[in-house]
Amino acid sequence: MKKIEIVLVSLALLCTLPFLVIMPALLLLWLLYHLFPSPRWFWLEIPVFFSARLLSDPARYVAFSLLALGLSAGALLWLITRERGRFWRRRRFYLLALLIVAVLAFPLFARYRPAVEAPPGAELRVVERPGWVAGAVRWCQAAAEISACQYEPLGWADAQTLVYRKWCGGHYTPAGWQPGEPQPPRAYDVKTGAITPFEGSIEHLLGERGPRAIATLDYFPGKYAGTSISPDGRWIAFTARHVYGPEDLLVMLQE
Repeated sequence: MKKIEIVLVSLALLCTLPFLVIMPALLLLWLLYHLFPSPRWFWLEIPVFFSARLLSDPARYVAFSLLALGLSAGALLWLITRERGRFWRRRRFYLLALLIVAVLAFPLFARYRPAVEAPPGAELRVVERPGWVAGAVRWCQAAAEISACQYEPLGWADAQTLVYRKWCGGHYTPAGWQPGEPQPPRAYDVKTGAITPFEGSIEHLLGERGPRAIATLDYFPGKYAGTSISPDGRWIAFTARHVYGPEDLLVMLQE
């Protein structure tokens, strides 16, 4: 019986290891770099990089999370059933509780943010803002320097509807980055945030094409670097990327 419990605890710890590595390592790095600024702490970033890489794929992230939670909960239930009123005296009880908390708290810790912030007085919106799990995955992609899908602003159907296209499945070749296959165009309503399939004609879209960068922002444009200005001139759509990570499609209100 005890061997089964040991196996469950060991497997739960193994599946939770990527979550356990990232959070304390980053907190330690933040403390060290603030107290003793020096490149010599770079070696501590290596386990963070590889742990984030393990969790940078949505399927792997969900698999690790479910396995870690299932095994931890199973081992915890086994311990409580076997020890009855004495389970709280066992160190394994607190270890298993820590594993569950680490997995559940990770999306709160790894909250994804775009690579650019709005200048003072401006309003910035993220098209396809990721949820908790998707945001944690994108955070891991940024930490592991993994590029995901690219966004291409196509134009405006009207003053508040941006039309764009995603390119997914990209990869590097000797000729450079190839963006992959285009997905069907989508329409983003800047007022409601709703995203729907675009059924109109791309050739009849409105708006003006702007420069490759916005003077008020310091950022790295995405693969499709041009900006798209709404017909009324109030909104400007552009892409911004982490240096070696994912990119976002953003819309900024310019009064």
